[in-house]
Amino acid sequence: MQLYTLQQATADLDRVIARAVGDHEEAAIVSDSGTVFLVPQQEFESMRETLRLLSDKRSLNALLAGHYLRDAGQEHDSLSIEQIFSDLQDTHS
Repeated sequence: MQLYTLQQATADLDRVIARAVGDHEEAAIVSDSGTVFLVPQQEFESMRETLRLLSDKRSLNALLAGHYLRDAGQEHDSLSIEQIFSDLQDTHS
């Protein structure tokens, strides 16, 4: 992670953004008011999706059950993506 003062980031914001996007690495911009993080859009969207899935109890339980079965060396029935996320698909219509 790259660290920048507010003055450094302000002076060369184009380079700070290009580096974060090009390196797929977060940049921390530190000021007297606090610290903010600059992340590439794709990384941000991935983090948001991960948080959304982990906050959904049904999805989280299915994920944990799958890990448990895998770690135990057990086979489990394969489900389609549509079956796994059927409850989420209904909410978007």
